[in-house]
Amino acid sequence: MDVFERFVIGDTHDIEWGFDNIHFQKRLKQNRISRDFIVDTVFEVEPLRYENDGNGKYQVVFPAPENKDYNEIKVVFACKDNSINLVTIMPLGATNRQNNRYKSDKYKKLEKKRLQAIKKRKY
Repeated sequence: MDVFERFVIGDTHDIEWGFDNIHFQKRLKQNRISRDFIVDTVFEVEPLRYENDGNGKYQVVFPAPENKDYNEIKVVFACKDNSINLVTIMPLGATNRQNNRYKSDKYKKLEKKRLQAIKKRKY
């Protein structure tokens, strides 16, 4: 059984956790989310959904803190052997890249050109 599968069914007592990734700490500070909130959420809250990102990485969606203006946060888990390291955290749907994930390539190219034109006009 995969270490992520054990996490999903709730068998977390012998998994080695890594919450000290430098990029992860930077993203916590950037989004003003406490490390304790993430630790408590990972261990006590059922994930809303998750998807395999390939190469042992999983994108897991949890409810956001109540004081935030977004509803969900995405935490990227890197799983290997018996350890799970938290790679990054991001507010869900907060960036254009996330919002445009399922849009067509034609739309993405047009949107990119539009944003570049707007940027040129500002300067």
